[in-house]
Parts: sequence; C-alpha cells; structure tokens
Amino acid sequence: MNDTSLIEKPPYNLKRIWRKVCIVVGKSSLLPPRLRISCYKIGGVNIKDSCFIGSNVEFDGIYPNLIEIGKECVITSGCVILSHFFNTNDRKFYAGRVVIGKGVFIGMNTLIVNAVNIGDGAVIGAGSIVNRDIPAGEIWAGNPARFIKKL
Repeated sequence: MNDTSLIEKPPYNLKRIWRKVCIVVGKSSLLPPRLRISCYKIGGVNIKDSCFIGSNVEFDGIYPNLIEIGKECVITSGCVILSHFFNTNDRKFYAGRVVIGKGVFIGMNTLIVNAVNIGDGAVIGAGSIVNRDIPAGEIWAGNPARFIKKL
C-alpha cells in the first residue's frame, strides 16, 4: 500500500478550480484522445507518452497530482480513478498516490478507489473495483477485484 496522508482541509484556490475545469473538459467524448490527454495533463494528472484514455474517464478532482499513469496504458471509457478515500476505522479522509504502471489495460467502468500501485502489464477486467495493489503481469477482475491468472 502507498503512503497516505490525512486530509485536513482541501485547498480551495484558483489553481484547484482551473484543474477541475480542465479535468471536466477532458471527459468530453467530442474531444479527440490526444486533446483529452492534454486536458488531463493541464489538470494535474501525471500521464506518460503513448497512452489512450477513453471518453468519460474521471480523475480525482481534489488531488489529481497524486495520480501517475505509465507509458502505453489503455484506460477505457467510464473509469473513475480517485486518490482520496475514507477510512471507516477512524472516520477520516486520506489522500494517497495512485500509480499505474507501464502497459496496463483497465477495462470499462472500472473504479480505482484507494491509494494503490498497479504493476506493469497488468489487466483489470471491466466493471472491477480496485482497492488494493495489483502485481505486474496479472489479470484481476470483480467487485472487489480478485486475482484471475498470471499472463
């Protein structure tokens, strides 16, 4: 699991508003994929080269800078990637890094709802909910995501 930090009060400033606008514009299905990725980068998401991000993908609007996407990743339509979460044990919100490795495929309508590392070449099935780290070169699917097989 990644290092996480307690969220005291989210920063409400012009930079955060600008990032949110860019991320909302990037969701549009009318934009070509390259322009969509540019909007997400301006919004603060760290995206490497040669990625495909489908339409209607949502990134965390509070801490998009904690999301890192490796080279040659495919994130299909309707996915949600959050870098903040609620811990039910102590009833507090936390923020943590979401790191998606090189060559990862994330199926349609997948939710990434915790601070996780997804290893290089992993495949996540459509409709999965990822709440723990996924090793490199494995297929995971389900709610919550479970190991299916090694590639």
